Amino acid sequence: MQVIRKIWQRLGDPVFYRRRACDLARRWKSFDDEPKANSLDTLGEIDTALVFVAHPDDETFCSGIICELVERGVEVIVLCLTKGEGGPTGDSTREELGAVRTEEMHASCDVLGVKRVEFLGHIDPVAEGYRVFAPAVSAEDLARQIQPEVEKADIVISHGSSGEYWHPAHLLVFAAAERALQECQDSGWLTFLARQPDHPIPRLVNLDDPVFLSLDVRRHREKRWDALSSHTSQLGLFAKFAGGRPEDCVDLVTTENYCLRRPTDRESD
Repeated sequence: MQVIRKIWQRLGDPVFYRRRACDLARRWKSFDDEPKANSLDTLGEIDTALVFVAHPDDETFCSGIICELVERGVEVIVLCLTKGEGGPTGDSTREELGAVRTEEMHASCDVLGVKRVEFLGHIDPVAEGYRVFAPAVSAEDLARQIQPEVEKADIVISHGSSGEYWHPAHLLVFAAAERALQECQDSGWLTFLARQPDHPIPRLVNLDDPVFLSLDVRRHREKRWDALSSHTSQLGLFAKFAGGRPEDCVDLVTTENYCLRRPTDRESD
């Protein structure tokens, strides 16, 4: 019965068809999997970096580059779409889970040296069986909401084009960032978990995002783990990602790959 329900929900999910279309199109694409850069120096002078994510804990996907930026004296700001109240609650209410995850994200960002964390006030919808949802806001409206922060940042870091594991909220954030960056003609932006065929956790990789910047983040292991372990309520999910222990998400991922996108990229797609 569960299998039938899963199939039925997948068939009613537009993201399912989008994913299948991308998988099919990728068979006729070729990719250069060699990174173009191994240092942030390639990006020029950076004074302010904006990390734009969907949920508390998504900042851990780019914790290594955050550590690198903070070491260089860059002011790092995190914008978070929701408080993550749509996740499994255990014995908590939705409101309690949102409060817990908010505190966890502040603790994580304190470890990483993030200067400011802002929640954008959108509600994380509750999943229905095997289907998850994005908040009820359009990419256009969300782009307008984040535009002031985007304009002040020297670099924006956000989700990839397939939302890592095709999470609708991640896809929404990517689309909003893409639209907001269209107004900043000189600004590029980075998307994390860029293409890496031999990635140790392949289900997280955005396979259509060519790698530009590849960073060895092994020396930041302790901070990265301390940041991830701040998300106590979500450690089971990270253990599931890694197929073992939650700390394997840090120990296995010693390199962070980023795709560099330009405002003209969307026009040429």
